Amino acid sequence: MVYFIGAGPGDPELITVKGQKIIRQADLVLYAGSLVPKEVVSCAKEEARVVDSSSMTLGEIHALIVETVSSGGIVARVHTGDP
Repeated sequence: MVYFIGAGPGDPELITVKGQKIIRQADLVLYAGSLVPKEVVSCAKEEARVVDSSSMTLGEIHALIVETVSSGGIVARVHTGDP
């Protein structure tokens, strides 16, 4: 399952409760570090793979998502604003 989560204006205290819950459950958390502060995804579980995608190509991002979902994992894709 892939979830798209809006980080709002970037303050970790302003992300929705549901968004935080999904980030905590996700096996892969993708965020663009150039736009989303790392503090927003700091609630990810310890064993989660947290990846700053700002320097990745769309193909690389897609491959990570497919790999995680294919093995039954949960992906949280965190974007700025309200997607």
